[in-house]
Amino acid sequence: MKPIGRLLPLILPFLLLLVGCDLLADTPVDLAASPTASAAPTATADAANDSAVVATLLPLSPAAPMSPLRVWLPPEIGARTPEGAQQLADQVRAFEAANGPLEVLIEQKPAEGAGGILSYLRTGAMVAPSILPDVIALPTGAIADPAVRQLLFPLNDLIDPIVAADAYPDAAAQVADDERLFGVPFATAGLPHLVYAPAAITGTVPIAWTAFISDTNQTLVLPADSRDGALFGLEFYLAEGGTLVNEAGQPDLQVEPLARALRQIALRPENLLQSRQLKTLDEAWQYFQVGRSGFLWVRADYYLGRRAELAAAPGAPELAYSRVPGPGGPLTPLTTTWAWAITTADPARQALAVAFIQSVIDAQALAGWAELSQLLPARREAMALLAEGNGYYRFAGQELERARAMPISESSRQLAVIGDAVFQVLTTDASPEAIAEQAVLSLRQ
Repeated sequence: MKPIGRLLPLILPFLLLLVGCDLLADTPVDLAASPTASAAPTATADAANDSAVVATLLPLSPAAPMSPLRVWLPPEIGARTPEGAQQLADQVRAFEAANGPLEVLIEQKPAEGAGGILSYLRTGAMVAPSILPDVIALPTGAIADPAVRQLLFPLNDLIDPIVAADAYPDAAAQVADDERLFGVPFATAGLPHLVYAPAAITGTVPIAWTAFISDTNQTLVLPADSRDGALFGLEFYLAEGGTLVNEAGQPDLQVEPLARALRQIALRPENLLQSRQLKTLDEAWQYFQVGRSGFLWVRADYYLGRRAELAAAPGAPELAYSRVPGPGGPLTPLTTTWAWAITTADPARQALAVAFIQSVIDAQALAGWAELSQLLPARREAMALLAEGNGYYRFAGQELERARAMPISESSRQLAVIGDAVFQVLTTDASPEAIAEQAVLSLRQ
């Protein structure tokens, strides 16, 4: 055999050729390149020839159509009523027609929990980024969380500042910091207030609880054995200076403000007609409808549904409404407000997302959708449209000016403990102090 050194001059060209073929095989292929172009431009070609060759290698093609704009929102917003859902669908179709051939996909998901919007945003980018939304609707309380804001894109340079400033104050504060805006509030639910028949009430309704509940000529009905009764107790507890977390940020309650709140609620239990037995607002509404009680405690979204029924019933009495009396003055109403936010990082999709948001929060569009959905608009301009000739929406707008966001989840342990305490103080002989001590102890165990 010939020594290997003598064969290298013969083998080396073949080795170089094989290596070159491997490198070419590993090079990504530009599918947009012309299949007839087999060679790159040479170094000696002039500028005109270079341009011609590049144009041949990389022919210009129409931009690919944009994939659908994905919008996620909770079902309690998107499908609260059939009429509201249809109104939203109509608005989406109108937006598509104005931005064709764009398609908008509306998907309903809970805001939190497994399979919820926040869960997908936290994990979906690593698992299935192609299915993530461009636009989402979240409670403003969630957007106030710094960890959630990291999943959103600021809207300062995208949304009209006049629109952003039109939200009611507490909701607006929750979606912004000193420099950035993370959401646009659009709908509010849960506003508590009283309803009564004005023909049966002489004079003004007292706004201090002691004066209100001491009137033996009138009674109040509310579903005390429910989450509504717990919310009623929570507002009293906060009015008495109570807090909901300890110094370590853990869920907690304080005995003294809770005892004071319970003492107020139980001041004249006989004037809370049958409230301790009622578990739903439907039951309380029935008592009120048959004239068993002068006042009814409701939430705005529930009342809007009943109000629509009354309007359709011939001869139904006109009802009046009032703030809920509390210790020394009206209770601060606690509400839940939803806001639109943007999650896509793509500038082109952000522009479309903003256009979509602006189309559905247009004052006229928002007012119509909110009314059909039995919700309150979170924009003053939309509320003003509904308030034209309608005293209820004027009242609701005034209440939203002083409302505060629900500080805890309605499934929280604090609210459950407060609800149990309210029920006990209306159904047992135990003192408010003893009930409050046991409630706080049960929460801390």
